[in-house]
Amino acid sequence: MLDAALTIVAQRGSVRMTLAEVGEAAGYSRGLAAHRFGSKAGLVQALAGYIGEQFGQQRARGPALQPGLDAILGNIRFYFGRRGGAWLSSRALLVMMNEACLEAQPELRPVVAAYNRSALAWFEQHIATGIARGEIAPHNDPGITAVILLGAMRGVMQQWLVDPKLPLVAVRDRLLQVAGQLLRAEPGHRGS
Repeated sequence: MLDAALTIVAQRGSVRMTLAEVGEAAGYSRGLAAHRFGSKAGLVQALAGYIGEQFGQQRARGPALQPGLDAILGNIRFYFGRRGGAWLSSRALLVMMNEACLEAQPELRPVVAAYNRSALAWFEQHIATGIARGEIAPHNDPGITAVILLGAMRGVMQQWLVDPKLPLVAVRDRLLQVAGQLLRAEPGHRGS
C-alpha cells in the first residue's frame, strides 16, 4: 500500500489522494488502507517514514563510507547518481514538502518537519564527526551547515525534476567542489 501511495503522491500529490484509492491501487479493498493507517494523516506519516527507509536502503547498497567528510561527499554523489524509479520517492517527498507549506494541508507540516529533522541530524552528526577528526574546519556550525547542504541538494533536485535538461552531473560535480571547499579543514588542523 505504501508503494501505491508513493506513486499517487509523486504523480499528483497527497491533497487529492484518498485512502480508498490507495487500497484499490495496491490491489486490495477500498477500506483496507483506512483500516491499516486509520486516517489519511496516518498514511502520510507512514509514507514519510517509508521514503526515509527507502533512501537509507538505497544508500546502504553503495560503497562503504567513513564517517565525516567522506560520508557527506559520498551522500551528495549518491543523491544525484540515482536513476529511474529511485527518483520516485524524491519526487513524492518534494510534493509533500510543497503541500506542507499550504494552509490546506496543516497535518503534513509536522510530518515533513520530522522527516527534515532526521535528514538534518544525519548531516549534523557527520559534520561534527569531521570537525572532531580534524578533516572539517571548525568554523562550520553543524546545524547551519546541514541546512545549507540539504537545501542545496533538494533545490537542485527540484529544479531538475521540473526541467530534466539541466546538466545534473555537472551541477553535482560543482556542488561537490563547493561543499569540499566549504567544509575541508586547512592542512595540519587537528580535531577537538
